[in-house]
Amino acid sequence: MTLLPTVLAIGAGATIGASVRYYLTQFMQATMGPGFPYGTLSANIIGSFLAGVLVVVVIEKSAMHEAYRLMLLIGLTGSLTTMSTLSWESVEMISLGHYAQAALNILLNVVLSLTAAGAGVALSRYFLAN
Repeated sequence: MTLLPTVLAIGAGATIGASVRYYLTQFMQATMGPGFPYGTLSANIIGSFLAGVLVVVVIEKSAMHEAYRLMLLIGLTGSLTTMSTLSWESVEMISLGHYAQAALNILLNVVLSLTAAGAGVALSRYFLAN
C-alpha cells in the first residue's frame, strides 16, 4: 500500500478507537468515581482483548485486505489502548505521594491487559477451530 491509503486506513481506525476510549473513560469515571483511573484500565483491558481476537481473526484466519488489517490492529486497538495515559496517570500519582496506588495501577494494567490479550487469542482460536 502507498503512503496515503495507509495513513487513511490507520487514521480511520484511530478515530474510532480514541473516541471509544474517551467515552469509556467518561462512563467509568461517572460510574466508579475519579479516585482511580478505571477508564484507562478498562480501555487497556478491552483493547488488549480485542487485539488478541483480531490477531487471530485478521492475521491467522482471514485473507483480509491490508488496509483493513491496519485500520483494525494498528488504528483501532492502538488508539483504544493507551500506554501514554497509563504512564501519565501513574507519574501523577507518584508525584502526589500515592506510591501504592501508582504501583497498583501499573500492576493491574500490565497483568490484566496481558491476560486479556492472551484470552482473546485463546478464545478466538478455540471458537474458530470448531
